Amino acid sequence: MDDAKPLLNFPTTFCCNCGDTDCRAELQDTRVTRYFGVAGVETTFELPIPVCASCIKSTRRRPSGVLSRLLVWALTCGAAFLALLWLGENVALPSWAAEHLFGIAAGLSLILVVLFYRMRRPRPPQTSYYQPVRIKDVRLRFGDAAAGQIGFMKLAFTNPDYLNVFITANRDAINAKTLSVVKA
Repeated sequence: MDDAKPLLNFPTTFCCNCGDTDCRAELQDTRVTRYFGVAGVETTFELPIPVCASCIKSTRRRPSGVLSRLLVWALTCGAAFLALLWLGENVALPSWAAEHLFGIAAGLSLILVVLFYRMRRPRPPQTSYYQPVRIKDVRLRFGDAAAGQIGFMKLAFTNPDYLNVFITANRDAINAKTLSVVKA
């Protein structure tokens, strides 16, 4: 795991998640993982983003990707299947249900996982339940005196107002094409 700190200007005029003006800079542990076949390499960045007291918990919640959501579904499906098997042993199930236990477990677990992620929505005026600043792409330099330095970084912001303030504060890096920013 490599620790790298980008030289970025995060204005502290308001919270980058909800827009509250009563905020302070807090280090958000942001990780980028690249997979090479079976193994992966993780690079950690500590971004000093401005957050208010009610949004500080969101800086610790990393957004889940497709693979982690599939894993949650698979584990829920397995647990639902085992629960239905146990239920079938102790209660007489209709014949159509006994023949389609796995399909019922898969459908039930899909509904449960969708509900679980629906409950993890931001509460207004928050723009994200998860980390409000995300790294979409990063390229580190290797092979010269600046080895391990950031050559390019692409950040995504959930709050469009903070995105505009960040663009203004980091215009030189954006124009130099070492930084790119988008709406998450």
